Parts: sequence; C-alpha cells; structure tokens
Amino acid sequence: MRKEVVLSGKGQITLPKDIRDAVGLKPNDTVLFTVDDGRLILTPKTLSFSDLAGFLGSPPNGPATLDEIEDTIASAASETASKSLRTSKGQAA
Repeated sequence: MRKEVVLSGKGQITLPKDIRDAVGLKPNDTVLFTVDDGRLILTPKTLSFSDLAGFLGSPPNGPATLDEIEDTIASAASETASKSLRTSKGQAA
C-alpha cells in the first residue's frame, strides 16, 4: 500500500485512515521513525516493552534496561523493513 501525503508548514503529516487501519494504529499510539539508507520507516509501537518485563525469564547475558531492549528491537525492525524493501524491489524487477 502506498499513499502520498503533504507535509504541512509545521512539519506535520496526517496518516490516511486506511494506512492507520492496516497497521492497527489508534489515537494516542506511539510510532517509531527510523531512517535507513535514505528511507524513512515508520513503525507502530503499539505495545509498551515494560508490559513484557519478565515474560521470557532471565536473559542469558544478564539484565538489560528497557532502553537497551527498545534499541535492539528498533534496529531489528529497521533491518527487517530494509530486507523487505529490497526483496519487494527484486520481485518487481
């Protein structure tokens, strides 16, 4: 899905409803912006990582802070999105 939107004079955009619905964004949800190889990737952050504390048990390398966990997940999400873009480009060619 692809949509064109206009950046306002204040640097704001409105995400079209069908895009919000497709990724499950609701009012007051948080999103993560990642810039990767000149591309802007917007990822919904619909779950607080603090909600998952202790879910997997003790980490093998000792405890990690929530910031470290969020950074690791953001990096993995960016990597996955980049791979997906490269794959879709390869299929279109």
